[in-house]
Amino acid sequence: MISRIDLIPTTEQSYPFVSATDRCSLKAHGYEEKEYIMYGTANVYQTIAGQQVGIRTKDAPYTNRFIVRAPTDSARISGNVIVEIINPTSGMEIERMWIICHHHFLRRGDIYIGITSKPNTIEVLKQFDAERYGELGWPNPTPDEPLPPEGEFTGLTDYRQYYEPGLFWDMLTDLAHMLRDRPAMNPLNAYAYRNLILTAWSQSASYMTRYINSFAYRPEVRRGGRVFDGYLSCGAPRQYPVPVNQYETYSVKDSQGNRVSHVEEPYLVVQTESENAEFTAYMTSKFDSDSPNFLYRVYELAGASHETVQSYLDYYGADPDLIRLGRLPRYSGKHDIPNRYPYRFPIAAAFEHLSRWIDTGMAPPVVERIRTDGMGNNVRDALGNSIGGVRTCLLDYPTASYYYYSQVEKGQFFVDPQSERDILFGHERSFPPEMLRFMYGSLENYRRLVTRATQEHVTRGYVLKEDAEELIELAVSYARERGLD
Repeated sequence: MISRIDLIPTTEQSYPFVSATDRCSLKAHGYEEKEYIMYGTANVYQTIAGQQVGIRTKDAPYTNRFIVRAPTDSARISGNVIVEIINPTSGMEIERMWIICHHHFLRRGDIYIGITSKPNTIEVLKQFDAERYGELGWPNPTPDEPLPPEGEFTGLTDYRQYYEPGLFWDMLTDLAHMLRDRPAMNPLNAYAYRNLILTAWSQSASYMTRYINSFAYRPEVRRGGRVFDGYLSCGAPRQYPVPVNQYETYSVKDSQGNRVSHVEEPYLVVQTESENAEFTAYMTSKFDSDSPNFLYRVYELAGASHETVQSYLDYYGADPDLIRLGRLPRYSGKHDIPNRYPYRFPIAAAFEHLSRWIDTGMAPPVVERIRTDGMGNNVRDALGNSIGGVRTCLLDYPTASYYYYSQVEKGQFFVDPQSERDILFGHERSFPPEMLRFMYGSLENYRRLVTRATQEHVTRGYVLKEDAEELIELAVSYARERGLD
């Protein structure tokens, strides 16, 4: 239960962690950014059987935060409120869905809310600004109970005796119902929104899966209605289940526990080649469905890796705060060119499909999956690119081969420090200039080809017409860079 919400004032000296105000030119887009502290209590749950849960500890106090980016003119709102479960895997707050799709949210007039989803990132927030974030805390309500020995995989590699990640489930539910019920404390009361869409990336998408499976359809959670109107899951590592509290461990990797089998609201899953080829995705694959109890689509993005330059490095640039904290993201692969595949375009199209599905009931088209062999490996064509899946002109008329992995030094890949292969951040291999000239003749002809392909992809729904020109120019710039003239 949320008891109070307070605005955290923003000044030149005190501002949100990795603020988007200047980074995304919010004022020029008619947007403003505000940050809030929310105080409340939450239950800690425990697994009873399968994905069913019961209460372990009642009404534990917490103090959390969330960020809001909304149009300054309330009449501009699209009607959508996008709630992101902020990704905590790196130990700091990474608003990955905002990073990928803020260009789409800003032009549509969507409201964005990002909620801190795991207490391990609070330490970094306090290092960034101890005064601004000093009140934040998710105290463990059973601090005298020793944590279990770490199993083969716990799903919580950052658990601590003094906090409890399992408080998050009620925080998310209560935030959604506050937005629906519009009490006086709701900071969005000036806006006439209609849809709440939950989104998440990677580990946070696995959190969303657990939320849908264990919470979203409990009567006490739905409260006579629904929690969210739709879900967009991106980059979920399906191999890893999510414990409902930090005292639960898994001795084996349970693939089946990390997929949704019942969802009554539109649910669209987007996977890159990294998740498609690794993390046992082929073992958890499900058919697209229009059943009232399973409204489901999967879009697999050929060419894309879990991390890319555009979705991970470019956004932060040389951020002085992250440099000061020693948290600036970087590419550690041995390859000359890390993966730059622009999956922001098909993911923006996925958001548009989901919005239309919610508003009109018109489901997105069924899209061919990436072809895989019997072991789940992506099948590649003669030029080295994966076959099938959601595509762009960069794959129809390639100037490089796109891979979902990179070779690294031991210790560089945090998931497996003993590995010399990072399966999250891919790389590119450019074609030689003479090969490009043989394939396409000239840059002028290449532009004609990618323009035609992009027009077709707009028709198919892979790319939005608003993004078509930018994608074409990006493809042409890559071809020019690689020696086509």
